[in-house]
Amino acid sequence: MKSRTLVALTSLLFLLPCIAEASDQFFDSNGVKIRYIVAGTGEPIILIHPFAASAEIWEPLVKDLSQNYRLIAMDCRGHGKSEKPHDPKQYGIEMVNDVVRLMDHLGIKKAIIIGYSMGGSIGMKMLTEHPDRIRIAVIGGSLGFTKYESEHDEVPLLGPKLLSGTPLSDAMIASAPPDWPKPGLQQRAMMKRMDAGQDSIALGAETVSHEGLWVDDKKLRAITVPTLVIYGGNDHPEFYAEAKSRFPNLQFKTIEGASHGAAMQGPEFLAYIREFLDHASNTAPIPSH
Repeated sequence: MKSRTLVALTSLLFLLPCIAEASDQFFDSNGVKIRYIVAGTGEPIILIHPFAASAEIWEPLVKDLSQNYRLIAMDCRGHGKSEKPHDPKQYGIEMVNDVVRLMDHLGIKKAIIIGYSMGGSIGMKMLTEHPDRIRIAVIGGSLGFTKYESEHDEVPLLGPKLLSGTPLSDAMIASAPPDWPKPGLQQRAMMKRMDAGQDSIALGAETVSHEGLWVDDKKLRAITVPTLVIYGGNDHPEFYAEAKSRFPNLQFKTIEGASHGAAMQGPEFLAYIREFLDHASNTAPIPSH
């Protein structure tokens, strides 16, 4: 089974936008400097990006939703312009704590949370640990990190390679399954350019810290916050098909024909989010901030 992280990273190579007219802001999250940007006004939405990405990946969504909402896109620790600790103990649950501290920093009692892949797993953990801080959640390409699920297939290889300082692109290729297609010259050049903005050791520290974000079925079934899970039709469909019966409290939407990385790039992703927010906003009270 192909690694979700590797699939996502391959897709992200072709999605490197920048969010216009949004200046960098920073706050101290228990000693770690976290960068975030804000666009629009209205009810707050916190955006949590995938592994090895940054706030910039949300540019299409920010451009659309900022017409009606206050979008707050953060760089998770170890990523983008946020500080990059090398100690794995600085990741795990601390990545959830960063979201909560950002909300506290901005005086936000309750927010909408949208996360994808790694960001979705952070969102799922937050749903189980801080449900009182979330009004609506949209989780893409994830049902959270667990001890057993295939999301961690790459960890035994990718994590140690990154921790040794191996550039991200080289670690990705070395950790790929045997049947993984080798990148062409153009793609390899793009991967090398991506290396320049990454701290391999910090990414490795994040990769081996997932135990601190593990969730279990009992806690997921206890979620009462309106939650939508969006996934690509080619992204482990059997896993999500089975999850629908395990978690009747969650709603699911499939982007047919999409892989893990491609699912968040198509127009359906934004359309499903818009539809869910409109419906949930009509059924759940909007809090004062």
